[in-house]
Amino acid sequence: MSNPWEYDDFIFNGDELKGMTKKGKDKVKVEGLTDMIIPETSPDGLPIKRIGENAFYRRNLTSVVIPETVESIGYDAFGVCSLVEVTIPDSVTKLDAFAFYRNKLKHVKMSPNVTSIGINAFSLNQLEEIELPEVLETIGSSAFYKNALTEVKIPKSIKKIDMFAFNKNSILNIDVPKSIEFLHANAFDPNTSVNLI
Repeated sequence: MSNPWEYDDFIFNGDELKGMTKKGKDKVKVEGLTDMIIPETSPDGLPIKRIGENAFYRRNLTSVVIPETVESIGYDAFGVCSLVEVTIPDSVTKLDAFAFYRNKLKHVKMSPNVTSIGINAFSLNQLEEIELPEVLETIGSSAFYKNALTEVKIPKSIKKIDMFAFNKNSILNIDVPKSIEFLHANAFDPNTSVNLI
């Protein structure tokens, strides 16, 4: 199947994809194209390394292919869409605040190289499981707030888990490495049994 998306559907700034042009927005709104394929390079041939803030905010996307060139996903880049699953490529090391906020995500294949998950990055989704990277250091406030998680393996690399990070899930027991530098008292639900190991 040919890719319906063209360079002039997007706004570029160097190696950053900033958002969509009117032509691109109309493809979503008028033609109903909600399966997004993000280009690997800019029109100048630069590999796309960043998806900018609000790039696809409220675009009602149902699926997205993120290229292996992307290293960071900006604030609210895919906020308030209708994504059900997403693969975050291995090249990505940072997810900014609200990156995938309020979607319909049931499945996320996480990059193993992400060190930082921003505030509300995955809040208000339907995740039943998530594999956190072995290099993850920071989980921001409300990062996984209100999902359907029942268990999570916190990696040994973790340094900080902030307020409400896993609130409104169904996690009964959680093991947290005792080497953690900051664990907010309200990182988990009040009925979650937290074991420092």
